[in-house]
Amino acid sequence: MDFAKSDIQAMLLDSADRLLSENADVEYWRHQRSSALGFDEARWAQFAELGWLALPVPEAAGGLDGTMEDIALLNIALGKALATEPYVSTVVLADHVFKQAADEARALELLGEIAGGTLRVALAHQENGAHPLDVEVTGTKARPSGDGYILWGAKIMALDAPGAGQLIVSARIEGEEGIGLFLVPADASGLSARSYALIDGTRASDIVLADVKLPSAALLIGGNRGSAVLREAIDRASIALMAQAVGAMEAANKICGAYVQERKQFGAAIGSFQAIQHIMADNFVAAHQARSMLYHALANADQDEARRSAALSAARLVVGEAGQTVSRNGIQVHGGYGLTDEYAIGHYFRRLMCIEKQYGDLIQHGERFGNSIFG
Repeated sequence: MDFAKSDIQAMLLDSADRLLSENADVEYWRHQRSSALGFDEARWAQFAELGWLALPVPEAAGGLDGTMEDIALLNIALGKALATEPYVSTVVLADHVFKQAADEARALELLGEIAGGTLRVALAHQENGAHPLDVEVTGTKARPSGDGYILWGAKIMALDAPGAGQLIVSARIEGEEGIGLFLVPADASGLSARSYALIDGTRASDIVLADVKLPSAALLIGGNRGSAVLREAIDRASIALMAQAVGAMEAANKICGAYVQERKQFGAAIGSFQAIQHIMADNFVAAHQARSMLYHALANADQDEARRSAALSAARLVVGEAGQTVSRNGIQVHGGYGLTDEYAIGHYFRRLMCIEKQYGDLIQHGERFGNSIFG
């Protein structure tokens, strides 16, 4: 990897510093958590104006054709500011699926809408009782009917679905091997959703598909390629989320560093106490290890599936453990009351907890990494 920042990366970080620093405080996060979608649609439009939504989109669709490294750098900045916009679902995951779609003209149209900020997309794949890392397991079915398909089944924890206009739905097509990926309007007849807030203020939905009728063009990717594309897209989403976790950890350490210099006991700043210094040292090391493993996952993002999955799961283990260390120690440094809504560290704690559970948790990634070593 080349660690020197390119012109586009320097531009991204400069624009992120200017925009995100304006709204990176407890009052803003509280306001967004109580809003209808959990994020500010006006700021999403600003993301589009700054070119952030166009970052991985091909130039043919009006995008910047950026790399996964570009995406990771921007998501570190998003993580520092605890941005709750559905960037990963739409710009990272859906972008990759659309790029692999059979209908190239339709794909470019959809990618252009993402770049312009007019389309938000969520993945509806996870099902009750299914392993999050086994994309082949799905009870949702699609039956060819006339010049289209009929879908039925149920999905859970469709991240960012409440604010999405379209859903990417995985389903097994009758008479075919593997799974297909369908683009389903969020307001399609026969589709119902129960939406809810997660503890970090982001949103998700449980979705029921009751004989949803779709045109043939709704099939983005057929069953012979659907599983592989979905695995690639989820892995890219995981890398972006790890980048957000790294940013959140580094911001949490900065908050704790300022606090231990200001907070006094027995006439001295608590940062002068050896026990606190040990905690801060542990946090510093954990955050740097997390960033190193993020780089490891990035370096293997375009390798074959076995190598990519092993590197990703290894990184998810380190980043997940580091997130727990940094956020829990941050609460302890604040004397426990940091968990309350009035303190920024509590918001970072909740965000890091949610990131660790998305697209496979520590246990599940530990199992996958172990299998990659011991078979």
